[in-house]
Amino acid sequence: MWNQKKIAALTGAICLSLSASVFAAQAPTGLQSPTLSTDQDSTWLCWDRPAKGDDAVYYNIYQNGTKIGTTQTPAQTVGTKAMQEFQQKNPELCGDLLIYHSYEASGLAPSTDYTFTVRAVGKDGKESADSKPVKVRTTAVPKTVRLTDFGAVGDGKTMNTAALQRAIDATPKGGVLEVPAGTFVSGAVQLKSDMTLQLDEGATLLGTEEVGGYEMQPNGRYNGLLNGSNLRNLRIVGQGTIDGNGWQKDAKGYYRKAANLKREDGKKSREPDVRNYGILAKNQTVWLMDNEDRNFKEGYNGRGSTVMLSHIDNLYIEGVRMQNPSMHMVVINFGNDVTVNNVAFHTYDANNGDVIDYTGSKYKVMNCYMDSGDDAVNFNAGMGADAAGRPPVGNAWIFNNYVRHAHGGITLGSHTASWIEKVLGEDNVFELTEVGFRCKTSDNMGGGGRNSVFRHNVLKDIKNNAFLFTTNYKDENAVGKYAGANAGVFKDMLIEDCNVLNTKKAAFEIEGMPGGEHHDITLRNVRIINGGAQKLQHAQNIRQENVVYEQDESKAAKAKSSGKKAVKK
Repeated sequence: MWNQKKIAALTGAICLSLSASVFAAQAPTGLQSPTLSTDQDSTWLCWDRPAKGDDAVYYNIYQNGTKIGTTQTPAQTVGTKAMQEFQQKNPELCGDLLIYHSYEASGLAPSTDYTFTVRAVGKDGKESADSKPVKVRTTAVPKTVRLTDFGAVGDGKTMNTAALQRAIDATPKGGVLEVPAGTFVSGAVQLKSDMTLQLDEGATLLGTEEVGGYEMQPNGRYNGLLNGSNLRNLRIVGQGTIDGNGWQKDAKGYYRKAANLKREDGKKSREPDVRNYGILAKNQTVWLMDNEDRNFKEGYNGRGSTVMLSHIDNLYIEGVRMQNPSMHMVVINFGNDVTVNNVAFHTYDANNGDVIDYTGSKYKVMNCYMDSGDDAVNFNAGMGADAAGRPPVGNAWIFNNYVRHAHGGITLGSHTASWIEKVLGEDNVFELTEVGFRCKTSDNMGGGGRNSVFRHNVLKDIKNNAFLFTTNYKDENAVGKYAGANAGVFKDMLIEDCNVLNTKKAAFEIEGMPGGEHHDITLRNVRIINGGAQKLQHAQNIRQENVVYEQDESKAAKAKSSGKKAVKK
């Protein structure tokens, strides 16, 4: 997924002033079908963004030499639908920055070979030459077992843990476990290799709120609803829902947040709100405090995430809705070749409700909708000296996603010990996030982030910074100790061809430390409207090319009418 040609293309100069010019569209590169995205009657395709600026407007897709579709009408995923709605509401802000580069070929025959190519269409309306072809063979019609055949009852009350585990164990190699419509309550189960978990429309797997339904892990946290380790070739697909049952909802339908409140002793704690608003989050926290003599912070950190997979090769998640975790939604430790496609994540505003926390390599997140209570796509490379010898985390491609309410849209860190590298985030929309591209570490974490690109993204109504690189990250709820290392450092980063509207703090902020300066960071062709003035501290070799700060006149007029002085950037 990541090669020298691609790196060279990403770091080449692209000038927004040329966007009105007409280029001959170049043949697309990197055409592929993500691992496990092919079934008996369909396959997904994706390909690189053009190497040379805006020379492609959309793409035409060919199957065995015959045109079958176009991204002029993008694939109708939860992510692209939200992006298109955003573009319609914000045409001037988006301009021609965003482009769609994936497609689902459907209506295929089982056990059949197909050849696909893609052509770019330029602003002159002419097609490029064909991309290099990709050959795909659909799977045979799989053997399917049905959850209800193993005694499961989808009434929202019956405990189905044993039935669900029996059904998983009985699913044949390469087979499908079908979860039909209904709400199936379950505690923790263990998934296995070479299977598909398919949730039909109207189906919900609901995590039990009973603490006894989960097991404690060596790290002092509960496991999740869906678990697995040392796995290969696992698919989680369908139109149903995976619900962690972590928190109650408020009147607006968001999960209720446990805010820091002052206790009688004057210290801040989330404990009162957890007791009032939590479901599984409350039960796990309180049980650990009452039965294992943990203090609140230790008990609160014992909550389990909803989907927890470790040491897994080849994972594909598509189509489902994932919501309401007690802690994080999905945690993948030591993953290899993982694709998350067209998934709706709803974790706002659950405390620590990260959408995906990822440790591993060869990773795609595409076409998703993420309304997040914490970081959306987060990379974890371990803490301190003990993790420094592990392989780097990254080689990731994050594109055509709509991200809302997250603390960080794409987040590198704060655990950076073995380095986070080769992360490409492009053609995404970030709205109401605290930080769009969030790179965070600490003074003894070690490693850092490097060789990553954030380009062709649109950001609106950002609560803090559009782009942040900081060593000064502290997690007030963290527990446990680790052997310290050097300060984490972020270097060799490119932010290119992005538009930003409204930031409450510095649009671009770097906060390094003496001896741990963040360095070799480039901003190129970035437009910032109503953004806070940049703050650069302990930073070296920071390049800014065609970075424009603008003041929206309507905002200035509104400020004047209210008696406030508008700040001219």
